[in-house]
Amino acid sequence: MYLPNHIMQMRKKLISVVVSALFLMPVMAQDVNTDSIKALMDKIEITNQGMKQVIENHKKGVIKGDLESMNALAQECISGQYVKQDIELGLNLLESAAKQNHVPAQYNLGSYFFIFWARQQSQDAFFSQGIKWLKKAVKGGDNNATILLARFYYEYGKYKKEPSYVSGGIQILESYPKVAEVSTKDEQVLGAQAWLGTFNLGKWRMENDTVALRDAKKWYRILLKSDLHFPKYNQYIDSLQTVLSMGVPMRIDPQPTAEQIEQSQNSGGMGGFGGGFPGGGRMPGGMPGGMPGGMPGGQPQGPQKPQAKFVGGGMAMQQFISSNTLYPEDLKKQKINGRATVSFTVDTDGAIINPVIANHAVVNGVEVYAMDQEALRTVMIMPDWIPAEQDGTPVQAEHTATVNFGNGGMGGFGGGFGF
Repeated sequence: MYLPNHIMQMRKKLISVVVSALFLMPVMAQDVNTDSIKALMDKIEITNQGMKQVIENHKKGVIKGDLESMNALAQECISGQYVKQDIELGLNLLESAAKQNHVPAQYNLGSYFFIFWARQQSQDAFFSQGIKWLKKAVKGGDNNATILLARFYYEYGKYKKEPSYVSGGIQILESYPKVAEVSTKDEQVLGAQAWLGTFNLGKWRMENDTVALRDAKKWYRILLKSDLHFPKYNQYIDSLQTVLSMGVPMRIDPQPTAEQIEQSQNSGGMGGFGGGFPGGGRMPGGMPGGMPGGMPGGQPQGPQKPQAKFVGGGMAMQQFISSNTLYPEDLKKQKINGRATVSFTVDTDGAIINPVIANHAVVNGVEVYAMDQEALRTVMIMPDWIPAEQDGTPVQAEHTATVNFGNGGMGGFGGGFGF
């Protein structure tokens, strides 16, 4: 990436200042007397007079040894937003508060070293300092520090091509509180799940480790079961679609029991009716499945290909669809109706692979991306199926699913589904 010469010079100066500061940091609150601290505070030049009183209060707090003031003023000195930038002084203030077990200062110090390292990755000292302070912040109970610490290990491992650091980042996040649960409110939990999916996908690319790829599927699937549209929501839908197209064994759910298989075989229902009753909310759509010897979705009778089955049968699938398909709120408010069809393969292990939009949702001649993405998400978060069999041997089976949004006829509003 091209950078203008003056930007390059500023970056070199920044790195030089930080490298020097790393080895010259005094500990203010412990090693510098009050008069010296006052003198340092007097040298801080306020550049935004509207913030003068706030900055002056921070300066007074620093002189008294207040850790919150040290943390706040340090960030002003480093950013240069309201005072003349002084990175060395800012790092001194943060180090002073951090050494006195001020957790926010420990986190901020670690995050700045993450930024410094990202700008000059050859500086291992930035990595070691960042890790040191983030670990302390984690020990102090800062969950944000846990996520950043894991990211630092992952990025460092990618740069160094050291899988052990990538694995270390994964292990840190796996200990994050409630990370294995579907969350509808806690964006930090969702963030941890998103990073775990990304880290495992990266690990697979580094090591060709199929276990890591299946773990990526697990974490993306948990993330996308949330009702909360997380930032970069569509990116994670695309990431899961990528994972499911890699052509490796992808089953992560337990193998179905004999009782579940029998129940699925006995549970039928006519398939292939799409559509949706007018109204709102989530309702089951279509009548998935296939009545043995009955009506296979209104198609002409003929030789039947082996079919995979949803664990629990057609009614279980209806319940899953009704509970998981989300009609995008902005489209619902505008009463925009449509349908999208997803084609996918149920592999020999029962995992859904290769999901793609077979027929885009089109409204007034325009493709509706949100409907396509939601149809993909609904299919991809399904549990693994019971694979099709031919002569007692598992075989791949092709399926399509149509998800309807709005008033489309017989079926369910926002959750129509048919083969």
